[in-house]
Amino acid sequence: MLKIAVCEDEEQHKKILVDLISRYPFKTDYCLTTFQYGYELIAASNRGSVFDVIFLDMRLDQEDGIDIANEIRKSGNTARIIITTSLIEYAVLGYSVSASDFLLKPFPQEKLFQVLEKLENDIKNARSNFYEIDINNEKIFLKSDEILYFESLGRKMKVVTFDEVYEYYDKITALQKELDPVRFVLCHRSYIVNLKNVKSIKMKMAVLKNGVMIPISPKRNQKVYDAFTRYMAGAME
Repeated sequence: MLKIAVCEDEEQHKKILVDLISRYPFKTDYCLTTFQYGYELIAASNRGSVFDVIFLDMRLDQEDGIDIANEIRKSGNTARIIITTSLIEYAVLGYSVSASDFLLKPFPQEKLFQVLEKLENDIKNARSNFYEIDINNEKIFLKSDEILYFESLGRKMKVVTFDEVYEYYDKITALQKELDPVRFVLCHRSYIVNLKNVKSIKMKMAVLKNGVMIPISPKRNQKVYDAFTRYMAGAME
């Protein structure tokens, strides 16, 4: 799930940006939260709200966008910040808070789509080595190599590593879109396994390196076997 925040005090510009974002063909699920003022965004961040991308206006009523960004960074927030402004001069200031890019109003669609494509790819690449989960407003980073499998528990997911077990709110359909399809495979409607940590496949079961056996549904048996052999072949190259 890609979490996006838009902080813009001018209602017209906010509507334009939100509408354009909704038109972008995301490769993964996303959720979008809007804020009118910077102090609202800071308050949400301090309460534990986690965003992957923040579109931040440089001028929010009497607030300065750089000051808002600095407050967000103080809490250790590593969100990709996209500066939005009507003046190119302000865009340059964004790099002082490690902004990822900037957009000039009134938001040309082509430029916005380029920014979103780059962000989505960057975040996906970062997540290929680590997977992020949110538990009680705390962001936890798991090394992908340490993950054994995910199990669907209705409204929750369970992720099992070699040393820990975590439960958090997510859906297996959304999770599947976020994970690297070369490494993680849906072997059953309730299970996704990490092929790196699969020892063997036998009797319609994926045998993990820790000895746990994960069921493979009959209709997915060949797909899982093919994915496993492709992954092993690639790992040996």
